[in-house]
Formats: sequence, C-alpha cells, structure tokens
Amino acid sequence: MKGMSLNDQQAEAGVAPDLSILIVAFNSAAFIADCIGSVIAHTAPGSYEILLVDNGTDGTAGKVAAEFPAVRIIPGRGNIGFGQANNLLASHARGRYLLLLNPDTQLADPAIDSLLAFARSQPAAAWGGLTTFPDGSLDGGNFLTIPTLGGIARDVVGLGGRGRERGRLEQLAAPERVDVLCGGFMLVSREAWDAVGGFDPSFLLYSEEIDLFTRLRKLGQTVWLHPGSRIIHDIGSGNAYTPARMRYTYIGLMHYARRHWSTPTAQIVGVAYWLIAARRWVVSVMLSRVSASHAARMKAHTPIIVNPAIWWRGYDGKASLD
Repeated sequence: MKGMSLNDQQAEAGVAPDLSILIVAFNSAAFIADCIGSVIAHTAPGSYEILLVDNGTDGTAGKVAAEFPAVRIIPGRGNIGFGQANNLLASHARGRYLLLLNPDTQLADPAIDSLLAFARSQPAAAWGGLTTFPDGSLDGGNFLTIPTLGGIARDVVGLGGRGRERGRLEQLAAPERVDVLCGGFMLVSREAWDAVGGFDPSFLLYSEEIDLFTRLRKLGQTVWLHPGSRIIHDIGSGNAYTPARMRYTYIGLMHYARRHWSTPTAQIVGVAYWLIAARRWVVSVMLSRVSASHAARMKAHTPIIVNPAIWWRGYDGKASLD
C-alpha cells in the first residue's frame, strides 16, 4: 500500500468511507482545483472520498485526474443536469453520508468537518450549512423554501420577506430545523437518500432540491441548518444574473408546480410567476442606470416576460440540457 492515498488504501482493504463528497462539474476547469484543494486542505484526512462527474466539455475531469489522482472520476453521460448527475455519483458512492458540493465553492475553514460532526450529534435526514458570496454576504441559495400558494401570492405583490430572512440568517447562531437546504452544500444520510430515490431525474437544473425536500417532508423526515458551517460560493463563477440562468430558474419552478399541483393550479401559479418576473423587471429597469446588478437582472428577466413559452411547460420530458 506504499504510495497509495488513504482513500485508495481503504478501498483496497474493503473499508467503506464514512463520507462521500459528490461534485457535479460543468465547464469548471478554471476553478475546480480551488474547490477540491480547499476540501483537502480544510477537511481532516480519514474516512472520506471525493467523486466527480463532468457534465461539460472543457476537460475538467482530465484536469482533476491529473492534479488529484485520489478523486474518483465517474464517466460523464453528457449534460444530464444536476440531479441526474448526483444520482449517478450517489450510485457509485460508498459513504453513509453524502455531501453534495458545488464546484464553484471553497472552504476557508473545516466547514465539512463541522457539518459532519453536527450530523452525528443530531439525527435527521439531512443537514446543511450556509453559502456566502466572496464578500461574506449570503447568496440566494440560502433562502429556498417549499412553495405554497400563499407564499407565491405574497411574492407577486413584493411581500416575500427575503430581506427580513437575510437579516435573520446572518445573525443566526444556533442550529434550527428548516424545510429546504442549498443543493450546493448539503449533507444527506444514505438511508434518507435511498428512501426517496435521490433526486427526481425529470428536474434537470434548479428546484430539484426543493422537490427532494418536499418528498422527504412527506415521509416525516427532518432537516437541519447548521449556521456555524459556512463556505464561499462564487455563483456561476461570479455571474449570478444571466438570461440562461434565469430561464432555467423559471423552468425549474414551473416544473415543480406541474409535478406537485393539479394542472389548473399549476396554470395559475405560472401566471403568478410571470407577474413576479414582471415586477422584478420593472424595478430593475428603474434602477439599471445606477446599478450594474439591476442592469444584469433586467436583461436576464426580459426573455422571461416577453416569451413565457420558454419556461411555461417545465422540462416537459427532456432528458438532458444538451
């Protein structure tokens, strides 16, 4: 076993790791080394493995294989989306805990160790931490919720309350039960994952974690947020508002509506989502001259309100994003 990594030694000896870290990459070659390097630097060596699948075409998998030979590269199947790719990784993972980690994240401290220690002390189906922009502010993935008709109606008129929730989470000092965790940094027990069959493969990008936690809640499972565990998430490699990202966001929302509500209700929800997009577009138009962020948000929302057909039917049987 001389010269072998600890994970390779464990595999050789037939010892299953306690933790499997699952990374779905998509054209991530520019930043994947920072992600994996930070995991190795800040996570205690021991019973964990890292698995990666590359949905993209920029050679990320080859770069990882060359720089981090201990990482298990699972052959890709094209751009099959976040949920299907994580299901693929999970089918190869050996740990009793599965940590889903975005490739554009970095650890600055032992955040994974902290989250795993909390999971061991607090029985549940899943546990998550907080994800922040490089400046330390919380990113939008921390504010996901299971949709309700009342919540959507409030958002139509601008009463969603994200500002209040942001302030509360920034000051949160103790763990609390939540409904949904950020899919880019969440720990799931293998037992809970298997109980719901992982992600619904019909969700290709966005809202798949909302669907997952909706199904877990129906089984009576609990989910916890551990605010002491935080990582940096440079969303989209620094570009949070693009027309493609916004399109897939609304496709995911509408796909969820069609999976969980009757057809008439889903149609009403679709109209509500259009109104929400229109409200955000109007606000961004007014502020676009003085805010680059609002200028980008205006551009990203324009196709959503001009051509709702691009998102209205959800994923509608698509099997990949290619």
